[in-house]
Amino acid sequence: MRKSNAQRQRDYRDRHLNQTDEEHQMLERINHMVSLSAKNSLKRLASCYGITQRVVLERAIGEMENELLSRLPNDRQNDYYDRRITLRSNDHEEPLRNEKLTATNKTD
Repeated sequence: MRKSNAQRQRDYRDRHLNQTDEEHQMLERINHMVSLSAKNSLKRLASCYGITQRVVLERAIGEMENELLSRLPNDRQNDYYDRRITLRSNDHEEPLRNEKLTATNKTD
């Protein structure tokens, strides 16, 4: 019996969700809506550097985290890793790049 497009897509996702990449790291799927300009920037960056969009995102996230950790006081880094601090809220459009890193504790 011939598979439908939906079945083929589900099979593809199931196969790839449990795979590892070249560095043997588990892969996770994320789905988010982004602005058209962000998507176009992502495509341009990937094309310009000759890398995949996934690599562009992973590098950008890694660089942003490294920058934060280099400025975050050592005694607050564990709070960051445990997701107990927030430097900004999602109500702000722009990240608070130049604000002091006086993170507030989150209570769960």
